[in-house]
Amino acid sequence: MLSIFSAVDPVAFEIGNLSVRWYGIVIVAGMIIGLLYACRQAQVIKLSIDDAIELFLWVVPLAVVFARLLYVFVRPSDYFAPELWEDFGKGFLNMIAVWEGGLTIIGGILGGILGGIFFTIRHRKTINFGNVADLVIVPLLTGQIVGRLGNFFNQEAFGIPIDNPRLQTFPFAVYIDTPSGVGEEHWDIVADAIEKGGGGYWFAATFFYEMVWNTIGLAICYAFWKKGSTKKYPGLLLIFYLFWYALGRAWIDAIRMDGKVITQIACGIVAPLALLVMVAYVLLRNSQLSYRRIRELSESGNLQGAQLTVYDIKNYQRIGKFMANEKNPLRLFYGYKKQYIEINFDELDYYHVPKDYKKIFKNSKNEEYILQK
Repeated sequence: MLSIFSAVDPVAFEIGNLSVRWYGIVIVAGMIIGLLYACRQAQVIKLSIDDAIELFLWVVPLAVVFARLLYVFVRPSDYFAPELWEDFGKGFLNMIAVWEGGLTIIGGILGGILGGIFFTIRHRKTINFGNVADLVIVPLLTGQIVGRLGNFFNQEAFGIPIDNPRLQTFPFAVYIDTPSGVGEEHWDIVADAIEKGGGGYWFAATFFYEMVWNTIGLAICYAFWKKGSTKKYPGLLLIFYLFWYALGRAWIDAIRMDGKVITQIACGIVAPLALLVMVAYVLLRNSQLSYRRIRELSESGNLQGAQLTVYDIKNYQRIGKFMANEKNPLRLFYGYKKQYIEINFDELDYYHVPKDYKKIFKNSKNEEYILQK
């Protein structure tokens, strides 16, 4: 078992003076898998394969650049110490040496979002940012899952020492003998453990924990996508992703040897905030769609005989209280700058649809109900 999960040579092969590292191969593989998925699913949001490739060219380069920049900037002693820049060329090369490892997904998310915004601006007449973000989330999680394998080859992103002999095996732990990316505050712990193990030791396989966590998130996001939930709630997958990923990183980073306190704090704030935003968004979106539907039915003269729920009626009456105020900014969210249409539902014949019943039957003036499960 030890021979299988001991560190592999990070260099896959060499072509002349060029060394091709496993980390780069894994990252590229994750990108290609994500691109293939995006090309296949692009038609769902009415994009072509060419559009998906263009989106890829916006998102991926910016994600990589920002992922590296954020990784470097939170480690000033490793990349900006004066002695490292005595030779500008070597200092700069060290800073951009992404092929040796060192990407932070939080920076990648920021860069990817920026790329998605640029793409949306270019195609603003045919697509919205929410749909673009939803298309990208599954490829993003796929890339993260595959990309974490690169941490194994580079012997990085591992966790605390595992002293229990029964847990000193994969997938609980990974054998490390040439660690990289370890923060100064944790280096003594790592060095002492490796010395105690005679040149190597078992550490928590936190990169694998994150792979499993992201796989669960991927399954949830894909289920939402296939169910069509994103058509009704564009951008929902992005919000869910921020919640799920931040929640996972909050506890995984707490036991990683390269974990940063600032990352834990940020994730501890983002996770509950994203959850609240997600719940609020779904509730507001339901209200918006219900209000707009009744408004459109009224404008087209098709409200008589329409299928309405108790929620539809009460929501329209509730929203009408502030829609009647032409200065209320929420009017824009509900899609109307026009004068509010007051509707007397008691004077209408409509199909009442109770939530607990699947089949609907006509009632007059909401007085009698004929219901069947």
